[in-house]
Amino acid sequence: MKKPRANRQGSVERHQPQQNQHEVQRQIVSAGWSGPLPPPAALDEFNRIVPGGAERIFAQFEAEGAHRREMERRESKFVVRDVHIGQLLAGLFALSGLGVSALAIFFDQPWAATVIGSGTIAPIVYAFLRQTWTKPTE
Repeated sequence: MKKPRANRQGSVERHQPQQNQHEVQRQIVSAGWSGPLPPPAALDEFNRIVPGGAERIFAQFEAEGAHRREMERRESKFVVRDVHIGQLLAGLFALSGLGVSALAIFFDQPWAATVIGSGTIAPIVYAFLRQTWTKPTE
């Protein structure tokens, strides 16, 4: 168990500062900005510290914007390509399923043709219906 602290207010001696002592004050100032570019006063300070500093900041800002736009362009291009590949493969799957169903009818297997044909058509119908159910409202 800890002992409670003793009240020592009465025992503290106060010393008067001597003539050769100086009082020191420190002050911390912070500045910031919101947005892609600093305000004009900060750009002037950058130019004062590093000649051409503001120009370098603008060049970096422009390069970053160009890079971001290029990456977004590539991403959208690959998304469109992936959608087209998916549509092509889905179409080939549907045609092959219907072809196997037609082959089953040719070999006088109506039950197999029904199962294979409906198993091929049902997911396609479901995909189209799901697409119309989840259309975003604007």
